[in-house]
Amino acid sequence: MQNSYCKVILWAVAIAAVALLAAALLIRPTFDDLTTLSSPNNDPDFLHYLLPMGSTWRPLDSIMGYINIIDYRLFPTLSHIEIWATHIGSTMMVWLICKQLRMELLPRTIATAFFFFSPCTLATTLSCDGTNQSSCHLMGMLAVWAYLRYDDSRRYILWMLFVVVASMWKDNGIAWAVVPPVIAWAFNRISRRTLLRHFALGLALAAVYGAVRLSLPNDNPINMEYEDQMTSLPTRLLAIGKWLGYTWTATDFLAIFNPPTRNLLWAAVSLALSIPFFLLLLFRREAWRKKQAAGLVAAIIITESPNLIIAMSLMNAYASLGMAALLVAWLTQQYVNGKGNTAWLKRSFAVYILVATLVGCHHWYWAWQTSLPGMAMAEQAVEKTHTRVDKVYCITIRDNAPKYSSFYIPAYEAFAWGRTVWQITGYKWPTTLNDTVLEETPNVVGLARRLARKKLRQGYGCVWIAYRQNVEVIRK
Repeated sequence: MQNSYCKVILWAVAIAAVALLAAALLIRPTFDDLTTLSSPNNDPDFLHYLLPMGSTWRPLDSIMGYINIIDYRLFPTLSHIEIWATHIGSTMMVWLICKQLRMELLPRTIATAFFFFSPCTLATTLSCDGTNQSSCHLMGMLAVWAYLRYDDSRRYILWMLFVVVASMWKDNGIAWAVVPPVIAWAFNRISRRTLLRHFALGLALAAVYGAVRLSLPNDNPINMEYEDQMTSLPTRLLAIGKWLGYTWTATDFLAIFNPPTRNLLWAAVSLALSIPFFLLLLFRREAWRKKQAAGLVAAIIITESPNLIIAMSLMNAYASLGMAALLVAWLTQQYVNGKGNTAWLKRSFAVYILVATLVGCHHWYWAWQTSLPGMAMAEQAVEKTHTRVDKVYCITIRDNAPKYSSFYIPAYEAFAWGRTVWQITGYKWPTTLNDTVLEETPNVVGLARRLARKKLRQGYGCVWIAYRQNVEVIRK
């Protein structure tokens, strides 16, 4: 019976994986998708992007941008496929690491499915710019697997190699340097002395990374959005709350925090139906008294620590999900060993998967729908401009339309400061695109038009004024 249940769950993962790719491919790039390093980049100044930029250093993400410009039609399709493939890779790594930790079939299956279906994945798997997040996570999980799999020189080589590659995708990948020995010690694979020695080795790798990082040229300013999040306690607490909520429940927060999609009844139902599975595991007190639980909790905090310190977003929450899945596996193993009611566990987890799927569909639908106006506005801009203009200024009027993460995007963000036009013109024009954002006021349209005339006098060929879902074009 247990084997049959596991087969059904794993088949559900396989079928959902195909559906996820098909659904993600429909989502168009918006907002940060068109300014991220992995977006098509035809700038010949390679070093400017391969070297640190402000608070980030993501050379492999930059290389992805140069790959996408080989044929602009590759974007965002290639990025969606890469994100999907690395998410599938991480899903497989959950299974393989559980196997290395000698987890039985049911805990392995539940942990693998939990990782795949968790709403915590949605901000990454449904985005166009999550390549760095998903790739970094996969490399971190490979570092843990290699450390557990080998006990000779390959352990050190692969552990360090995967951590370095993770860091080249996303800066917080360096946090994985100390995770493998923590996991190995927690599961009695190495001694405490070896833990201390290898933990110090991981810290040394992080120190070398930091020294190299700080020694490289960096002439870009720090992202002020990060500074605001670091200094705003309410913002940080809300972000941490969403991280915990998306990780440990399948609550539909889009039905709570976003007024146009608000449905408090459904939100309550999603919470009520998804939480019993976790409650069954949570109250196994004997499981929490063992060092395996302590080690896994430490690994969760370590992998998320850069985001907890600097800035936390729903996409960043993905960083610790692999370790959270291992904790689910461990608690499930202890539940089974403690003669818990496995029938209730299986049913509650099946309900969790169902609710998580519905929550995922809800998030996907609105991420898809709110991404579409960006291309419609780009078509407007090109049609009203009539001919190629190399130097364009875009004035965006920020209205009070609601926004929720990357799942519900206002039209002005879908237009992405005019950058969606590049997808219409094949990244051929405009060659110069500068912009400014105005807040909505009673006389903002008049203000925008006066600013437009000023920009025309400064040498711009035309000005686009983006307001709600309309683009006004002003030319000389």
